[in-house]
Amino acid sequence: MEQPHFLKVASKSASSLLSTASVPQLSSTTVATTAINYENVNSEIQSIRNGSPSTQFDNSSVASELHLSEYIEDLPFLPSKVRNSQRPQNDHNYLALYKNPFNLEEDQYFRSCITISKTDDEQQFHRKLKQFFIFSTAGKPIYSMNGSDDVIIGYVGVLTTILSTFQEDLHKDLKSIRIEDELKIVALNRAPIVLITITKLNHETDSFLESQLNVLYMYLLSILSKSAIDKHFNNGLNYDLRRVLSPLDFSNLDDLCMKLTFGLPNGLDFYLSQLFSCQQSIKIRYTLRSKMNKILKTYKDEDLIFTILAKSHIILNYIRNKTHNLSSNDMKLLLFIVKSMKTKEEDLWMPLCMPEFNSNGFLYVFVRTWGQKSLILISGNKNSFYKLKEIASGIILTAERSQNREFLASFQRELSTPISSQIPFVVKHFMYINKKTNQFVCSEAPHENRDVVLQLINYYTQLKNNKSSVQIKDVSIKYKKLSYMKWGNVTGFMITEDAYASYCIINDDLDSRKLVDVSVSIIKWCKNNQSRLFTK
Repeated sequence: MEQPHFLKVASKSASSLLSTASVPQLSSTTVATTAINYENVNSEIQSIRNGSPSTQFDNSSVASELHLSEYIEDLPFLPSKVRNSQRPQNDHNYLALYKNPFNLEEDQYFRSCITISKTDDEQQFHRKLKQFFIFSTAGKPIYSMNGSDDVIIGYVGVLTTILSTFQEDLHKDLKSIRIEDELKIVALNRAPIVLITITKLNHETDSFLESQLNVLYMYLLSILSKSAIDKHFNNGLNYDLRRVLSPLDFSNLDDLCMKLTFGLPNGLDFYLSQLFSCQQSIKIRYTLRSKMNKILKTYKDEDLIFTILAKSHIILNYIRNKTHNLSSNDMKLLLFIVKSMKTKEEDLWMPLCMPEFNSNGFLYVFVRTWGQKSLILISGNKNSFYKLKEIASGIILTAERSQNREFLASFQRELSTPISSQIPFVVKHFMYINKKTNQFVCSEAPHENRDVVLQLINYYTQLKNNKSSVQIKDVSIKYKKLSYMKWGNVTGFMITEDAYASYCIINDDLDSRKLVDVSVSIIKWCKNNQSRLFTK
């Protein structure tokens, strides 16, 4: 008989793994619903942008184009306001989204429950909201997000025993264990390596936790390759993989764990790309992007497989031959690793495994810093360094020639112009996903403000996981789903169909009619700028 992948364990078992005294619970929200309404309130929306004529939209035509008109009229209003007595006392503090049984101050709570700590302090270890463990199938520790070796060795032993019990008694791998509503354990067996996460964050689903573990596993593959890992463990299952990992690798694993869980530091966009499984893009005029593509294509070589122009973790231009392609997961890890290593102006040359491209071999990556951009050239030939260096110099020289100076200045201005200043309306944050290209754009968030980042990852995660009870069906589209959630004085609104998904986080100063109009008008703006927002 098929055995379940999911177990419920009695609460008394929790103490054998982690203390659960500081388990956070999300603050109460209104019941998720698709209850919305729409009316043409163009004059009210106009006032949001101080009457700027450049932001006017015919919202009746917007609703008609998006196939919403005939449905929205029949749906009831969202609550237009929330009384002050109903709002959490700490609306502007991320602690409003978590329980704080120890009544810690914000900074103390952040240090105690969120930040990474490698100390021997077991009490602090137990208070952490998230744990990641990587170890071998023989129980040899490789990496832990928190705790020293002395602290984690006992937990790795317990986890290894649980995994072995599943395999021996049930003849299958452990997927997840939930201990009431207190904590959740999710495992990913990639023998000879096992990855496990333990979370007290209720908004994290099993599938999302598994995707986080897969990112950590892919990082190990990217720097070592699958064949190299297997070779090390073929010599003995008790092999200590930490011997071939550098201090930078452990630092990068720490960074990935924080970005994947809390969007920190400066990792909200990385978190969103993982949550929605898509690649971030940026708005550049089509003519500018096309001209840059033409310059990049000028320099061809049989050893050159991929040419990438990127700004931080965002792809600006991507040139490939017809027979090869990099997945969004490979691309995301490539940019993460390049950013972690490219701290100086010198050229960078490194072997890198692209796990979804070829998990058993290496490609060779040349990186040159070009202003605020990175020019990345990728070859399958380990002896192509000087050839790629010459190509990089040629590309930059061509782009910076006198006849191209105006183009290059315009290209740079596009990169430095925030999307928040270009969208029609002011919102707390928005995200638009083009499902055809599997890319998204979003407004900027104040990365230095951890309160805002921690709030936004909760809002987006819950809104994505929210199950709408109504799906609108139409001859011209397969489905359209609308949903919203409320958190105190903040409302999250979602519209999704086959072609796109739009998420909008709005302060509750807007009533329901304005809320819908703002969301729909942002969709209209993204549709009108589609060729500028997304690469092909």
